[in-house]
Amino acid sequence: MHKGVNAIDRLRLALDQVKRLEMLPVPAPQAVVEAIRSAAPISEPLSGRGEADVLGRVTVNIGTIEGGTSPNLVPVHAVARADIRLPVGVGTADLDAKIDEWLSPIEGVTWRVIRRFEPSFTDPSHEIVRRVTDVAEEVLGKRPAVNMRVGGSDSRWYRMHGVPTVVFGPTPYNMGGPDEYVAVEELRCVAKVHALAAFDFLSSRP
Repeated sequence: MHKGVNAIDRLRLALDQVKRLEMLPVPAPQAVVEAIRSAAPISEPLSGRGEADVLGRVTVNIGTIEGGTSPNLVPVHAVARADIRLPVGVGTADLDAKIDEWLSPIEGVTWRVIRRFEPSFTDPSHEIVRRVTDVAEEVLGKRPAVNMRVGGSDSRWYRMHGVPTVVFGPTPYNMGGPDEYVAVEELRCVAKVHALAAFDFLSSRP
């Protein structure tokens, strides 16, 4: 096809550049690095091999691509949507700068952010983390691993306002897939841990 510019070809070039974000260096705090490393033997059997690696780098999932109307016509429009997860140590401004730098030279390509959240964490040594971990050990009979997660949670809303936050919940079987479920007995234990940890934390306040 010698007439027209193929929008899908341009989009492919742009997406190749966006995938380069996965190679960005991540200057994560040592406490975060150590928590991920220590938890890997426990968390990876549950969440899948490679989770520890993913927790330490930017991930780019190209979720949808749309463009063109027929195989024999040059597409004049194409669009893709991606989910980009940021590890602790990389901010959204860092990604904005790189995307601008890499996509600006590609003629006809524009991009925009649909929604964004900065990565956040509570130091594993913080009192609220220690109290939840101690209570969980009492309830479960074994000490849980303190780890980071790749998924978003409501904890970000608290951390935005400087409130240290820990997430403690049941094992998510088949998370994000068919027949996702949790065990009822684990749910009971989670309720106990939440109640007792809150009691211990609040009763220690002056």
